[in-house]
Amino acid sequence: MALNRTPQQDSSQLPSCSCSPVQTFSAGSSCKLLTKNAVFRRPDGGGTLVCAGDESSNSTMVWDAGSGSLLQKLPADLPVLDISPFSVNGEHFLASLTEKMLKLYRWE
Repeated sequence: MALNRTPQQDSSQLPSCSCSPVQTFSAGSSCKLLTKNAVFRRPDGGGTLVCAGDESSNSTMVWDAGSGSLLQKLPADLPVLDISPFSVNGEHFLASLTEKMLKLYRWE
């Protein structure tokens, strides 16, 4: 969302704010579970990524936040519950958690 602030006309009036969508990401047609999604900088510094679980395909969806394009769909055995990027010893990973499995993906 983009936030816009309208300045005060006089001291008795409060400034007003409004918001409008910048990018919309759709991860499946249903959402029965509360999935923890992630928004983070690309490890190579080339922008921002958005990751979300897709219950209908049991996968992790990875989008480029700037263009809104789907970059990759990472398969899982069950619906994805949590997604987290992390770094260890200079290497970058993405963790995807289901009810029974943790999958680790290394950035290349």
